[in-house]
Amino acid sequence: MNNLYAILLAGGTGSRMGHQVPKQFLHLRGESLLRHSVKRFQRFGLLKSIVVVSHPDWILETEKELADLLEPNDRIVEGGETRHLSTLKGIGSVSYDDKDIFFIHDVARPNFKQNELYQLVEQTKIFGAATIVSPVTESLVRVKQHQNYTKEPLRREEVYAVKTPQSVAGFMLNELLLDPLPESFLLHPTDLCTWMGERRVGVVETDFQNIKVTSPGDLVLADSVYTTD
Repeated sequence: MNNLYAILLAGGTGSRMGHQVPKQFLHLRGESLLRHSVKRFQRFGLLKSIVVVSHPDWILETEKELADLLEPNDRIVEGGETRHLSTLKGIGSVSYDDKDIFFIHDVARPNFKQNELYQLVEQTKIFGAATIVSPVTESLVRVKQHQNYTKEPLRREEVYAVKTPQSVAGFMLNELLLDPLPESFLLHPTDLCTWMGERRVGVVETDFQNIKVTSPGDLVLADSVYTTD
């Protein structure tokens, strides 16, 4: 392993939260979700640099929000029209080698754990990519698009919810960037696992505390389970 980088996706506009500012600027225990993610990666202590990917309309606000936190090697870059394009812009701002590893993280998840970052690195060394996952506790069924019925229950013990951070090695990135996206992708991949397609992705299991702040009630829930780890 050579260098570790973190790509922090902070390009939201806040439409689903119903606020005038994007959710990355909403406060949890006195600080924005964006600052929580930056600080957690800084406490990890092993990163070459942090790249914050911002919506173009909120670059100045992002710079002000992180003015006292970012180190000389860190940077803020403009995102793209989709999460995938924003990820590519973040990665494209870094000169990396095959053995380097990128963390990719949605800053709307303020409560990942330090030990999970170490586990992601180890899994990425084995598989080339890894992701945080959590067990699904509800019964699940498959409903095909435009149908109002199901005839296919899924095995709950074989299904996990994908979360972030995720991680990918430089050599795997090079492979992914050379491959055209499958025709089945009507839209861009929604995360690293979908981008990997049928390639193996290592998993690191987390718990219920890794909450994504998407709707107003999520911020209250995130506050109730927040840890300083």
